[in-house]
Amino acid sequence: MLSTAFKYPLRDLFKGAEMYRDILTMCWSIKEVNKNLTDRKSTSDFSIRYLKNACSVLAELMRKMSKTMPDEVLNVVDKMGGKKSITLHEVADMLYDPRKIVELNLIDNISRWAKARMTA
Repeated sequence: MLSTAFKYPLRDLFKGAEMYRDILTMCWSIKEVNKNLTDRKSTSDFSIRYLKNACSVLAELMRKMSKTMPDEVLNVVDKMGGKKSITLHEVADMLYDPRKIVELNLIDNISRWAKARMTA
């Protein structure tokens, strides 16, 4: 009977951990492809398409997280050193804008946030 009481909360906990893992994997993938973009000119068109698609997938993951945690914010430091708190839903929208991704260093900030949430 006790195991039944803990069954559903633990399942939800593992779902959250899987989501954070998926977010971390997408962030790592985006960083690796972006790092290799200048090394391989012949595949740059493919790499750019991959980055756009990967950012879209990451945006969907962040949107799902925002539905389960509507008050959660991502604290970022922009290029000018200013600190901002951005909701996960806003982060998901920003992942479609390459300038915002670079300006707010979104991929690294999302990765840090997911690691912190996963270990908490």
